[in-house]
Amino acid sequence: MVNKNYDDKIEYFNTLSKNWDEIVGNDETRIQKIKNIFGMIDITYGSRVMDVGCGTGVLFPIIEDYIGPQGTLVAVDTSDKMIEEAKERYKHFTNIQYIVAPLEDITLPDNSIDVVICFAVFPHIEDKLKALKKCHECLKNNGSLYIFHLSNTKSLNEFHHNLNAPVSRDYMPYREELDTMLREAGFIMKKYIDQPELNFIHATAE
Repeated sequence: MVNKNYDDKIEYFNTLSKNWDEIVGNDETRIQKIKNIFGMIDITYGSRVMDVGCGTGVLFPIIEDYIGPQGTLVAVDTSDKMIEEAKERYKHFTNIQYIVAPLEDITLPDNSIDVVICFAVFPHIEDKLKALKKCHECLKNNGSLYIFHLSNTKSLNEFHHNLNAPVSRDYMPYREELDTMLREAGFIMKKYIDQPELNFIHATAE
């Protein structure tokens, strides 16, 4: 069941879904920046990867290049309209499993995912600790969680705060708070970068 706190945000993202790529600026330059970040992400051929907050699927072609047709991409988003857009755009990929639900509420077999990716979504998650625990349940032992944004934490939080939108109270935790949550969820933080145009976290499931 969708948390009631998500309702307004779901409506908000549903409304933006048709023009999402233009709104966030998913042009060639931005996509190349994302591809460069994937150089720090360890995904092997045939892996089972979960893309949390997949939106309209900007990461799909990049992930598919790594996992190949033998891999599986599990695409998760709270916005059914975003998922509809993604399904239409990437119907040529036959190895994508779609889930419309908050990360906290998804149902997947334990130890079934190799890599979880949260790109530009973690601030919007209502119960961050519960979501991290869900990631830990889904991940295989020593599986990896990657959280990243094309902005540092301070700029990201200021951007959301200044929006006249249901996401105005959404925030990205700073390192100390995030590290505490990760440890409580069973993760060990392996890498943390917070610099202009990049906030990047890699944690492994212990």
